[in-house]
Amino acid sequence: MRFVLGNRLLVNVGGTEVHLAILGEELERLGHEAVLYAPELGPYAEHLRGRGLTVAGALQELPQDCDVVLSQDTLVAYDLGVRYPGALQVFRVTGESHDFQLPPQLAQAVDLVVVLSERHARIARASGVAAHLLRLRIPVEVDPLSPFTGIRGQPRRAVMLGNYGERFDLVRSAWSEHGIEVERVGQANDSQPRFDLAAALAGADIVVAKNRAVLDGMASGRAVYVFDVFGGDGWVTPELYPALEADHFAGLATGRVLGHRELVRDLDEYHAGMGAANRDLIVQHHLARPHVVELLEALKAHGPAAHRPVAAERELARLARLQWSWEARARELRGSETWLGERLAEEQDARALAQHHRALAEHDRALADERAAELERALAASQALVEEMRATRAWRLAVRYWALKARLLRRGPDAAAGPSSAESP
Repeated sequence: MRFVLGNRLLVNVGGTEVHLAILGEELERLGHEAVLYAPELGPYAEHLRGRGLTVAGALQELPQDCDVVLSQDTLVAYDLGVRYPGALQVFRVTGESHDFQLPPQLAQAVDLVVVLSERHARIARASGVAAHLLRLRIPVEVDPLSPFTGIRGQPRRAVMLGNYGERFDLVRSAWSEHGIEVERVGQANDSQPRFDLAAALAGADIVVAKNRAVLDGMASGRAVYVFDVFGGDGWVTPELYPALEADHFAGLATGRVLGHRELVRDLDEYHAGMGAANRDLIVQHHLARPHVVELLEALKAHGPAAHRPVAAERELARLARLQWSWEARARELRGSETWLGERLAEEQDARALAQHHRALAEHDRALADERAAELERALAASQALVEEMRATRAWRLAVRYWALKARLLRRGPDAAAGPSSAESP
């Protein structure tokens, strides 16, 4: 079968991008053809090309025909539906934060909706336009993530894995007090993209993550703590795994609210056997090959593609692109607003500091003026005292004495001694 796998972005590494890459590689290994398509490419697209996958960045670069289109957002689903009206259209629900993550709400636009959790299945079932639903689990490339070493009995190193790092300082402050070094690995923290995840996790005892990153940590044989800016459930355990998997490892399965105290307290539950248990859970439930086989079986059993309302899809594709551009512009404006707010706060801080310095200078100047006035008053008092002394009879006698003494000294020692005996009458 010939597949076109579409996603709006193949710029940085993330859950949706990794899923598309896993599908492409497994389909190729099973003898099918797969082309990855995204109108926005970047370092991750080049990485995938280096791994032998075919990546296209424009519709005209795609093959003329295909049998199956799998899209992961409506931003590409409508465009690919117009280009391949006779192909089976599969849509994978990737989340619930944005409208473009929801299945296309146009009758017969999609033949099959794929979900990788019960959380996303509920969203698909709640959609106004229903389609056949296929519930799978998140596929993971297990071999590249084979653990180099086991984890320690007492944790010494933790990695916060993911593109959102707002809770990094909280985790570091809580666990560093107990001798655990906490490091961040993710898009926002890496000046150079890192695609060798196994090397990034080598030596770590704990992985802190959510969604697909949780499974990557489990496949690496690490203890995994589900926690991010959007929520947290704590440790992955065999007992808690079913609930976490149904929730897409989103951190919202248990209703826990994790803070500094909970992070510290949960360290008591850590043990070295967590790594092996997590690896076993991945091997049992999340291997990539069975995932793709189940998808292929569902496609073969589905039957022919529905008739496409191409004109409507073309218009919806245009509107989806416009919505994306507006949302992108809104993000830029929010970023500008944040930047301006930070600059304003810095300017206000600078003004407050300058005002503080001016107040200190005025205070120092007032002290200097007061000291000068004190000195002037002391000088005036001293001058008055001198004038009083000069007005006394004793001062006048003393002045005459010193004047006479000066004249005698100028005449020499003989004048001071008086007339000699030879000169006496």
